[in-house]
Amino acid sequence: MTNAERLAAATAVATLFLVAVGAFVRASGSGLGCPDWPTCHGGALPPSGHTEAWIEFSHRFVASVVGLMVIGTALMAWKYYRHVRFIVVTAIVTVPLVGFQGVLGAITVWRELPPEVVATHLVTAMIVLLCQVAVAVAMYLEDPAHREQVISGAQKVAARKIGILAVASLIWLAIAMWVGGYMTESGAATACADWPGCNGAASLLPGNDDQEITHMLHRYLAGGLVFVLGPFVALAWRERRQFFWAGPVAVATGALFTAQVIVGALNVWYEFPEPLTVSHTTIAAGVWFALAVGAMFAYYAPVSERRGVRTPAGIEVPA
Repeated sequence: MTNAERLAAATAVATLFLVAVGAFVRASGSGLGCPDWPTCHGGALPPSGHTEAWIEFSHRFVASVVGLMVIGTALMAWKYYRHVRFIVVTAIVTVPLVGFQGVLGAITVWRELPPEVVATHLVTAMIVLLCQVAVAVAMYLEDPAHREQVISGAQKVAARKIGILAVASLIWLAIAMWVGGYMTESGAATACADWPGCNGAASLLPGNDDQEITHMLHRYLAGGLVFVLGPFVALAWRERRQFFWAGPVAVATGALFTAQVIVGALNVWYEFPEPLTVSHTTIAAGVWFALAVGAMFAYYAPVSERRGVRTPAGIEVPA
């Protein structure tokens, strides 16, 4: 594995960790621990002993580190992969995307946590994560040491079927996560006191209340995801002998989604304690991560495999 591959993979994992930190900030009620931005209580560091401020500041710190890693990945992509347009463009586009994410974070503080901005902030983080996974997988498959793992012509039909289901699951999950983020910040998380029903275990329809409707919409979206994600897991598992990545992705996706449903139910039953709330968002990001890996391995074709495309002379190959 090259240094560029290691950095891209580490950046993807760090982005996943950043989502978990952000979930902790929200679950602990520390979203306004620093009431100003980019400073915190007017200083470069939070006041001593101000727990909520330090929790919020930790998110900003990790976000800054991830931002630098994204820039480093883009520089590596430009240096070593200029002959691979997908890698260069995706890595470079992620840089302003992280900047946009920072702007959303600032707006979140300035406007005191509006639900729609908080939800968009979460989904934008998922898009950044998707881009970093895409760059990491593409770099991996462009590595000559991994050429035997590239999908051959005869395998492409089966791989594309897996890829279609992965992309459909990602789109559905993005909508479910946006609604979930909005639900949590708008106060609708506790609107339904039972599970799987709302207020009454057998009541699968919300009452005439906006917060109940928002809460149940999130549940409907999460439940409906199984009709896309389930076939993805089944097909990936069935093709595990043909594709080295299919088995692990199927197991990870299925296990994480099952855990996500259980944690979602426990959140309602136990009135959203911090550990379960953080776990719910983090596991959802894990499902996203696994789906992104599956989609990329299913669809990506290295430059050398594309008809009529050659690596230009003079382009340095990472060691």
